[in-house]
This record gives sequence, C-alpha cells and structure tokens, in this order.
Amino acid sequence: MPIFTRYVTSELLKIFLTALLIMTLLLALGIGAREGISRGLPPLLVMRMIPYLLPEILGITIPIAVLLAVSQVLGRMAGSNEIIALRAAGVSPSLVVRPTVIFAFFVSLFTVWTYDLAATWGRPGARRVVVESVEQIAYGMLRTRKSYSSQKFSLVVKDVVGKRLISPIITVQVQPESPAITLTAEEAELFTDRKAGALTIVCRKPVARIEGEATVTLPETYWYPIPFETSYEPLHRDWLAMSEIPAAIRKLEGDARQLKLLLTEGGASEEQRRRWNEQLQNLELQIRKLQTEPYRRWANGFSSLCFVLLGCPLAMYRRSENFLAIFFLSFLPIVIVYYPLLMLANGLTSSGILPAVGFWIANLGIAIPGVVLLYYYCET
Repeated sequence: MPIFTRYVTSELLKIFLTALLIMTLLLALGIGAREGISRGLPPLLVMRMIPYLLPEILGITIPIAVLLAVSQVLGRMAGSNEIIALRAAGVSPSLVVRPTVIFAFFVSLFTVWTYDLAATWGRPGARRVVVESVEQIAYGMLRTRKSYSSQKFSLVVKDVVGKRLISPIITVQVQPESPAITLTAEEAELFTDRKAGALTIVCRKPVARIEGEATVTLPETYWYPIPFETSYEPLHRDWLAMSEIPAAIRKLEGDARQLKLLLTEGGASEEQRRRWNEQLQNLELQIRKLQTEPYRRWANGFSSLCFVLLGCPLAMYRRSENFLAIFFLSFLPIVIVYYPLLMLANGLTSSGILPAVGFWIANLGIAIPGVVLLYYYCET
C-alpha cells in the first residue's frame, strides 16, 4: 500500500511541477510585458520585476496546475483500467484518492503562504524597482513621447540629446494640498539619488512660477530634488501580512471613533460634516475588507483542494487517457460555479451583508458536489 501511495504522489508531483513551471513562466512573461508597455519600462527592469511578481502569479497558477495533474494521473489510471484492477483485487479506489487529497492539502497551505509573501515582499519589491528606476523610465518615455508624468511631477521636453533635456517644462506638486511649481529652463538633466530617496532635476537657466504667485528667477544652475513615492501601502489589505491585519484594524477603528466624535459635536459646517461622513464610510469599508482578508486568503488558497475534490471523481468517471478532455470537463463547473460565487462572496462580505466566513461559499459550491461524487464512486 505505501508503494502505491508513493507511486501516485510521485506521478502527481511530476505533472504538477511541470505544468506549474510552464504556466508560471508564460504568465510571468505576459504580465511583465504588459507592465513594461503600460509603464514604459525597459526590458532589464521588467526582468528585475518578474521575481517580485511570482508570489502573486503562483496564487493563480497553482490551483490550475493541481487540477491538470489530477486530470492527467487519475484519468490515465482510470483509462488504462488500473482502478478497475484495484476493485477486482478488493481494494477501494480511495487508495488512489487519499494521497491525491493529501497532496492537494499541502499545496493549498503553500498557496496561502504565497498570498502573504506577495503582500509583504512581492508587491513592495515590484513597486520599489519601479520607483528607484524612475530616471530610466522617464528618459525612455521622454525619448519616445517627449513627455512623462508621475504622481508628483510631469515633464515635457522639446528634445532629448543624450541625458540633456532640451527646453523642459517641469510641473511639480509634491503634496496634493501644496501649490504646483512650474519650472522652465534651457535644458535639464535627471539624476537618481538612492541614498536620499529622491530624483533630482538639475536645471540650467531656470525660471520658476508658483501657482497663484509671481514668477521667480533662480540661480543659473538649480537642483530640485523630488522624493520617491513610498514603496508600500501599509493599511491596504493587499499590502499586509495576516499577522499585521489585527493591528491595522485597531488603528482604523480608532480613526473611525474620532470621526464619530466629531460628527456628534456641533459647530461644524454642512460641507465639513459631509466630508467626515464620506471619510467614515471609507474607513468602515476598509475595516470590513481587512476583517474579511484572512478568510479570503485561506479560501482562495484552499481552492486547490476544492478543485481536486471535484476533479478526482470526474477523472475516474470519465475513464479516458485524454487528460485535456478531463481537465476541461472539470474546469467547466469551476468557471460556471466557482468564479461567479467568488465574486459574489467578495461583494457581499465587503458590504457587510455576509459575515467574513461567507468567502468559503465558492469553495463549498464545488467541494460538496465533488465529495458526493467521490463517495458514490468509492462506495459503489
């Protein structure tokens, strides 16, 4: 019996790793190319970003790779009458199902971990690559489009010669509430200062105009540093480890209490009260999303196990060595049932209509029929 368990597990592992490698590589290249085109990243920067994209990509490819492995291994065993031979020897097909389910369980645990890794390492790392490479990105876009813009500044040039920007017009707004500063110059250059965490614009013969104020003539050579954008968003659910979520909820709840106190006090204008109400609603939505996030990650991670619970009986009932036919047969109810239920659960739990545990609705929607089919197949 242990020999047969090892045989099934090794076959699943081989197909799973092969499928996972191919799908992850293709998806990483596709997402990298999309990011490169949309952000104007050169190929070397895209290659630097790809490792940071992998944890998020694995959350997509692992469940599909597991289902593909189950379709291939169990479909081949059923198609070659190996499972019928087991029945003839008085052995239940559960001997094949058991190592498959255990394998999917541990893969699901790994998938849950990748969601945490994506939040704490992947997304911040990818953004850091973009932020710290803003000089290269800006020069690339200025050479092709003659313009570049980010959250903090925009830049339009007449031409680019080497690193020299000819007749630049630079509009800077470091803080949303501060007035915009427009710099015009004969030429300028960009330099990245990673130690200072800033992109420095060196202007020659500049003239500055502050929004709503008079024009100011600056020194012949003027250095203007623009701090990098922050590389993380600590109170967004996509950027927090599960262990960090309770502290984030407590902080947001404290902010919400402060707003409620302000709303109960008199003296504020209607406009101010309207803004406070909007802020309070946004905070409450953020709190609900953070409260549901651990359930979302566990439910999404264990989609691999649920896919297997459905794929196992379908592969054995089908009794075909054409694993692609079995895969698409198994994937069809997942597309029709699982993903619509997942989107529904996301909306209902975020709005507070369903409790956070409602995120498991999508998993149960395919796991329960799979368990029923497995029971009838193994017991009859």
